[in-house]
Amino acid sequence: MPLDREQVIKAAIDLLEEVGLDGLSLRRLARELGVQAPALYWHFKNKQELLDQLVETIAAEARAAEPPAPGQAWDEWLAERARGIRAALTRHRDGVRLATATRPQAVQLNAIELQLQVLCGVGLSPRDAMAAMMAVANYVSGFTLDEQADRLRAAEPVDEELGVDEVFRFLEAYPLMNASLREIRDPQSDASFERGLQIVLDGIRAAVARSAR
Repeated sequence: MPLDREQVIKAAIDLLEEVGLDGLSLRRLARELGVQAPALYWHFKNKQELLDQLVETIAAEARAAEPPAPGQAWDEWLAERARGIRAALTRHRDGVRLATATRPQAVQLNAIELQLQVLCGVGLSPRDAMAAMMAVANYVSGFTLDEQADRLRAAEPVDEELGVDEVFRFLEAYPLMNASLREIRDPQSDASFERGLQIVLDGIRAAVARSAR
């Protein structure tokens, strides 16, 4: 039975989970599918095109191109988008690295245009709307990249792992860092993500307020 495009995409995502971005190749994907590598070129002309499609599939999981619900505040809609993108990226191994290695496709471009429309609709100029959108996107990407890197480090064997108390004793020479981490506890938690996201949104709210004056 000939391969279809969706079958290839699903197999590529499964292989990404198994071997990571560095191990994903068209030759290995063909082997997993039980075909010769040239059979994949009916669907993707090269590896970059395949990676672009994988990111578009992940972006569709985040439902980033859905407009605000009736009566929904623009900042809560923006926050929901950020949470959805983080969830979609963390759902897949090397999700952030994959996203940064690809070119925007239709799903992402539609989502970007919609976000600009919403932000311009509350008073921002196109330039400031793009800056606001990039601030949120860069925060989500950076946070999630650290999150995934910590997950990989935790999976690696180590000779000795510091406990929480040892970490705080190590940081006694840095009182502000020590105090903040005692309060935050886990810098990669959902609560930490939400705290940082709200700080970014506070800046965008301030820009919207300035544009209204």
